[in-house]
Amino acid sequence: MISDPQRSHSTSTGMVNAPATPRTLFGAVLSNIRQKIVAGLLLVLPFLVTFWIVYWLYMTLEDYVIDPAARLVLQLIEGRTEGIELPPWFTTYAAPLLGVVGVGLVLYFLGWLARSRWTRVFDWLLLRVPMVKVIHGSVMRVFDSLTGQGELSRFKRVVLVSFPHPGMRVPGFVTSSCRDVETQKTILCVYIPTTPVPTSGYMLLIPEEQVTELDWDLETTIQTVVSFGITSPDEVRYFGAPTATSHEPRL
Repeated sequence: MISDPQRSHSTSTGMVNAPATPRTLFGAVLSNIRQKIVAGLLLVLPFLVTFWIVYWLYMTLEDYVIDPAARLVLQLIEGRTEGIELPPWFTTYAAPLLGVVGVGLVLYFLGWLARSRWTRVFDWLLLRVPMVKVIHGSVMRVFDSLTGQGELSRFKRVVLVSFPHPGMRVPGFVTSSCRDVETQKTILCVYIPTTPVPTSGYMLLIPEEQVTELDWDLETTIQTVVSFGITSPDEVRYFGAPTATSHEPRL
């Protein structure tokens, strides 16, 4: 009687493969389906987020730029063609397109004046008007910070703050700092962006010793916020030491 070497080896080592049960097969199929669904979600989610942001920008431009420009084009053309009814295709498609082209030409012309003497004169006049100078000065400083110009290019400092509840932390951008009257402690003005549109958010006043320096740059942080955290870096200094108060803030 000749014994089967493979069978005797499996028996001697105790490695006998148990037959797959229906429950095991069902679990494997379910796990495979779950993996495919997650992979499909990760594939389509960046496109959905991009589409949502583009759609939001388009709807905003349509309400505040395209529709007013189209109405202006229609008023100008109807004023020159009295008694002539414009075709529907012109009102629906051509007028908005001409309005967008007109706005683009105006912005292109204003780009030539961006560094001219007239811009400085206009800024000088607005900064001499009571109440208006406060609003105009604040707005100009914000745009200077976003374009990396002026003293507010310090916007690139990123910190972690406890928000909205203790035990939770979110990234924020330090925009400026001030001092407490009683304790002389440094108080940071921190902007907290929201997902997925970082241009809307919260401004918080936080003592400097209560924030933690985040080892992410500005671009990485914004990408993480916009992508719902999908593109977050592999490492983060979450439990790092809070910012020391013995020195001036690094703004």
